[in-house]
Amino acid sequence: MKSGTFRAEEIWDLAVCTLKSRSESLYRQWFSQMTALTVEDDLLTIGVSDDFFRDMVIDNYGDLIQHALENINGRSYRFELKSGVLPRRQPDIPSAPAAVPVQPAVTPAVVTRRKQLFSFDNFICGNSNRHAYAMARSAAEAPGECYNPLFIYGTNGIGKTHLLQAVAGKISVERPEMVIRNVTCDEMLNDYYDLLTHHRGTTEFRAGFRDVDVLLIDDIHRLAKKTALQEEFFNIFNILYQQGKQIVLTSDRQPCELSGIDRRLSSRFEQGMTCQIGMPEYEQRLVILRMWRQTHLTNPALPDTILEFLAENISSSVRRLKGCFLRLSAYAEMSGTEDLSISEAEDLLHAQLTEESLARDIRPETIQQTVANHFGITLGDMIGKCRSRHVADPRMIAMYLCRKLTRLSSNEIGEIFGRTHANVLHAAKTVPERCADDDMLRRSLAQLERQLQK
Repeated sequence: MKSGTFRAEEIWDLAVCTLKSRSESLYRQWFSQMTALTVEDDLLTIGVSDDFFRDMVIDNYGDLIQHALENINGRSYRFELKSGVLPRRQPDIPSAPAAVPVQPAVTPAVVTRRKQLFSFDNFICGNSNRHAYAMARSAAEAPGECYNPLFIYGTNGIGKTHLLQAVAGKISVERPEMVIRNVTCDEMLNDYYDLLTHHRGTTEFRAGFRDVDVLLIDDIHRLAKKTALQEEFFNIFNILYQQGKQIVLTSDRQPCELSGIDRRLSSRFEQGMTCQIGMPEYEQRLVILRMWRQTHLTNPALPDTILEFLAENISSSVRRLKGCFLRLSAYAEMSGTEDLSISEAEDLLHAQLTEESLARDIRPETIQQTVANHFGITLGDMIGKCRSRHVADPRMIAMYLCRKLTRLSSNEIGEIFGRTHANVLHAAKTVPERCADDDMLRRSLAQLERQLQK
């Protein structure tokens, strides 16, 4: 290891001193919870508690960390964050045994972190997410007895992971004897491929789920086209379900819209409770921002005018809303600005505000006309009853783009096209499947998206 005379802990200690001098509150909330793991050449690996923590640090404070690492006794370092590491320094972790271990019940430190970031108490309810909240809470209060499986779907960054982690946190506190397996679909996929790489049987993979009481998997749609893993998960799902174990899954689409998933599996996703979660409305977003202001403890705190500005203009994702809030909070604290202005906020968030504006400006009528022009048909054809392929295919593409690029529901899109909710769902599922096999269609779709988003 070519790291000179400095160990990872020493490098990070020096960087943390710089970060702490910049902002005491940021140090307490973020940097003090990070643990140096290894240094290889000029790459410092730092451990953090979970994926949410990792993403928030990279998105909002990555430049600060990089700056602090640029002159450590005459040498500059890069960094990467690794999730799943408890706060503060821990002894070196031994190599994993050959068999995949059963995930233990959640540790106290992780429980504390979840209670702080992802709990039912700090989940703000409204019309867009009240049903999903109620179902998740019921599953946490009576695991395996009410809604099983519970399938929560919606677009990225609107609270699915929050509810999933809230379920895990509540069960781990109230039923500590239960074994909880809480993973993303990608993590499950990596575990599976790791076994295959080391020429071990899939029996070991299933063993990792044998004693699980609660199985929570985020982004289950990532199983698409992973045929071998789908077969393994199908068997795991059946065993746990038959034993009355609680299963909670999240996805960006509802089960009937999932492409590349075996129908046997998607039908099992539908046999419990399926509920949609939407982006919080303006009033909810404002309450969320005020809650963050109370817990973030920056000095000075962001004024109400800035919170109202954020709630009004950032409406696509709670994750993006949080990132924008943290960026403005950090700027206000480091610059000592007591009364941050709207114009300053607009300058700092120019890229995010531009994307939000583009998303809001795409109207279904614009999509219909753009697609009709591209394929050489009329707007009348687009909303008419003609079923010939030269008209039906562009109509299906337009419905798919409305589903992807607007916030309209399937019912609303169906009404615009003179079609049913089922027709829209069929388009949303079929177009991506056909693009996988039809390069010309895929290029046309990409061209249309770029044109609409200019």
